[in-house]
Amino acid sequence: MTDSTTTPPEEKEPLFENDFAIVTGDGEVKLKKTEYFEEKTLTTVDPESAKEQVAAFESAFGNLEQKVSAFLDDAAGQINESAEETEKAFEALLDEIKGSEAIGDFEALLNSAKTRFEELKSTLEEDAAEEETVEEVKSEGETDEKSVEDAPKAEEPESDEEEKDEAEASDALSYYKNLADKAEEIAEQSDWAYVAMEFDNIDLQWGEGPDPEDADIKPLREKIDALRKAFEEKKQAHYEEQKRIRLENLEKKKDLLKQLKEIVDDKKWTQTREVGKIKGRWDHIRPIPADEAEKLQNQFEALLATFDEHKVDRLVKQKQQEEDNLTGKLVILEKMEKFVKDLGDESDWDELEKKFEDLGKQFRKIGRIPSDKNQEVWGRYHQAQDTFHSMRFKHDAKYRDQIEKFLSKKKKLIDEAEALLDSDDLAEAARQVNKLHRRWKKVGNLPQKDENEMWDRFKEATDKFNQLKSDNIDLLRKQEDENYDEKLKLIDQANEMKESEEWDKTHQQFQNLMKKWKEIGPVPKRKSGKIWKKFKGAMDHFYDRRRDHFKEVKEERKDNLKEKEDILEKLAELKSHDNPIEAVELAKPLQEEFKKAGYVPIKHKNRMWKEYRETCDVIYDRFRAAKAAVDVVGRENVEDYSADDIAEIRKKQNLASKLRKEVNKLNGELIQMKESLSYFKPSGSGSSLLDDVKKRIEKAEKELEDKEAELESIDREIDRITKDS
Repeated sequence: MTDSTTTPPEEKEPLFENDFAIVTGDGEVKLKKTEYFEEKTLTTVDPESAKEQVAAFESAFGNLEQKVSAFLDDAAGQINESAEETEKAFEALLDEIKGSEAIGDFEALLNSAKTRFEELKSTLEEDAAEEETVEEVKSEGETDEKSVEDAPKAEEPESDEEEKDEAEASDALSYYKNLADKAEEIAEQSDWAYVAMEFDNIDLQWGEGPDPEDADIKPLREKIDALRKAFEEKKQAHYEEQKRIRLENLEKKKDLLKQLKEIVDDKKWTQTREVGKIKGRWDHIRPIPADEAEKLQNQFEALLATFDEHKVDRLVKQKQQEEDNLTGKLVILEKMEKFVKDLGDESDWDELEKKFEDLGKQFRKIGRIPSDKNQEVWGRYHQAQDTFHSMRFKHDAKYRDQIEKFLSKKKKLIDEAEALLDSDDLAEAARQVNKLHRRWKKVGNLPQKDENEMWDRFKEATDKFNQLKSDNIDLLRKQEDENYDEKLKLIDQANEMKESEEWDKTHQQFQNLMKKWKEIGPVPKRKSGKIWKKFKGAMDHFYDRRRDHFKEVKEERKDNLKEKEDILEKLAELKSHDNPIEAVELAKPLQEEFKKAGYVPIKHKNRMWKEYRETCDVIYDRFRAAKAAVDVVGRENVEDYSADDIAEIRKKQNLASKLRKEVNKLNGELIQMKESLSYFKPSGSGSSLLDDVKKRIEKAEKELEDKEAELESIDREIDRITKDS
């Protein structure tokens, strides 16, 4: 059979997507459009390492955030020294961020950076303006003081002076309260440099504030100091945590460096994927202590360079190997083509199939070939296969029957797929389509041409259904929701049953529920796993309890087995009791205990019952023998015989009685046979009937003689037992 079938191409879903970036099915990492740049492609990654690469880009964005924060922390001092240079540096930083290869919220980062920088500039400008105002006021105050000293002092009413003092005290208290409120407002922020600067400004404004006169501002000062202390502690804890993270990341990078070094030292130049994963994780780990960063990075890059250098050498060798593989495959193709060319009306097609398949295995065993030759080589391979199978189909009736059977099955699957287009239950039909695909894969392959034709028809039918499903998505969702409601009802029933202790009955009910569950069509995918977990959870709860119950039963049955074995030992002792009648009385309560002891493990059941019956039979046989002793030896002689002797005598008497009946019967039959001889007339020639009668008489006489001898022997045995007793 052909080993190559046409399979449907799969739609390439995105490997990753969030609000800021997308990784396409081909591995392209793209940043989404923002107000600062259009959509752009960062790189192309191996789909299998997409997650690691995305994580590395996200880590790179975290570094950008730290860089912005560090710049703004130092910006206050730089603006004071050179505002123009600082602003140019800030603009350069923004341009750098816009061109960075990272994944994150660029809009939020850039907008936040701009806002904070403008606020910082504004605050510094206000502080500078206030200082100038203070200097001017001081200068003017000196002049005014001189004028006032020279001018005659006017007397003001005492009440006006008091009102003025109260107003000034009220304004002063409000001034310091505002500073305390501002301290409370900024204390919860995590922009450490900004908050520290604001606390410094509050201290400066406090020192330059108005005279509080009689106003009590001490609680406000204590509040500000407490808030600053709490902030400093929180800031210190943050920096300690950052230090811990850096040290932890350092150890992680050292471990990755060790892994990469082992690959290089062991010359594992084919482990490109593993190295890619290591590099992805390396880029993702940020930050580390600054004094270690450069040294580690240099070591890592040196190892990468060594690996890449050998990887190139390996690729060269790989290309050469591909050329050698191509030569090998072409040689085998020539053998296959010659093989099918020489085919005729041979009878042993199974043997020919085996030889042809051996060539095919050799072909497939050879590794990769240059990609530009791949299609041509495989085309020749499939052509040789098709030719072979066509010839076999023509000349091998058994093979033809098999292919026609496969063809019939696939046509049936196509018919079923086409019939689903008329289904009213789209949800159930969607599930059936998936089942049809699984069944299709299990059917044997046809010759390539026929396989392609059948697959195209099957795919066309399933594609039409998928389109129908898309066009009626609302109906499908409705049907799935109805199925969901039906399954919820089954979950309710399962929850009602899960505490039951009717183990067998409830087990059967759960089996019925499971059957109904399977019969109900599919539910919305996002809910499927959740409701199955609930349904299965109820079943598992019941079956866990059932299992625990039977564990207890098993242990209980082991105890029952021990109890019954003890009872059997006691019963066995009664088999040889001196008084058989008393033995029965002792056996009865033991029998009751045996019956009440309950079930034993199933594998011991028959053995225990057999031992019990055999033991009881002996006890009751001796009892019956003892009861019948009077009939056997007479009332006056009972005490002279043991129970076993009486039982033996009775047994032999019963056997003797049986033999006497048989002897009497034989005597009667002999008399009849001898009388029948008188009916035969004397004749010179022999008679077969007469001879037969005579043989039967001889046989009966011999049997009678044997039984009389046996009867006589039994009578002697009885006499012996009687005399011995």
